[in-house]
Amino acid sequence: MFSAKSIYEMYKRFNDLINRFKGLGKPFSSKELVRKLLRSLPCEWMPKRTAIEEARDLNTLSVERLIGSLLSHEEVVNQMNR
Repeated sequence: MFSAKSIYEMYKRFNDLINRFKGLGKPFSSKELVRKLLRSLPCEWMPKRTAIEEARDLNTLSVERLIGSLLSHEEVVNQMNR
């Protein structure tokens, strides 16, 4: 279902795009980045996305914590599918 690198690879691509925007003079706040990352998750991640949105204050959630949470969830799912 999920590859071991899927969230990591998604974040690398996302970070590349954000850095390109910064280079063009378009910075994003941490709040904007968190919301963009959540919106970019595939449909099968909707339950996790909803859980994060309900349990966390998205105004103060850091990108690093969000990625950590997604990586942890991905690892649990990978272990269950073995």
